[in-house]
Amino acid sequence: MAFYADFAGHYEEVFPARPDVVAFLERALPPTGRLLDVGCGTGAFCGHLAGPDRPCLGIDLDPGMIDQAEARHPGVDFRILGMQEIGLLPAGEFSSVICLGNVLPHLPLASLPGFLSAVHRLLQPGGAWVFQTVNFDPILKRRGHVFPVIRVPESGLAFHRAYENVTPGRLDFVTALTDPDRVVFRGREALYPLSSASYRAMHIPSQWQPVIHDADFNARPFDPATDSGSVWVWRRR
Repeated sequence: MAFYADFAGHYEEVFPARPDVVAFLERALPPTGRLLDVGCGTGAFCGHLAGPDRPCLGIDLDPGMIDQAEARHPGVDFRILGMQEIGLLPAGEFSSVICLGNVLPHLPLASLPGFLSAVHRLLQPGGAWVFQTVNFDPILKRRGHVFPVIRVPESGLAFHRAYENVTPGRLDFVTALTDPDRVVFRGREALYPLSSASYRAMHIPSQWQPVIHDADFNARPFDPATDSGSVWVWRRR
């Protein structure tokens, strides 16, 4: 995933940990118990949420992201570990698991049921499972999608994103980071999107209790036809 290695040093400039997201997590997560952040990036959410009663483990597959996380948040536990490896962690170790920033669609669809089973195994009964994705419902009806450019006025950076070659179950995530003088990097990664109905169906009712499905972190009701985001909270039965 060369894109993430190139992006690590710029990630928090482009995607800072927004106060509304942190406030949402504080409301949605148990106040105590260990937290697992899957795809933690540079560790900002662990940095905000960790405390004596809520130790955090942040995992990411990219060593550059973990290097940045350890430098920025020295009191938090970070490890190089991929989504498909979370089964290596001890069962019942966590009161909450989060996976934000459209990380989940990086997982091939054939691996998703096993990943959800591993999350269920890692959580204590009543534990919280929170994930956020792009709302793929309208995107899956098109061949492509171009996102608005994210600009960082202080540095002149601009982050460009698009989806290309959209098919059921797979698309190309095309990115570029530019400054006023050059292209800092370009990237292309495969993503494995699902409709909101499919994400819901994969959470077996005997294992998961639905709590929240909103369009964003400010409690805006989710509309599958028009919304750009999708935020879920589940409780482990």
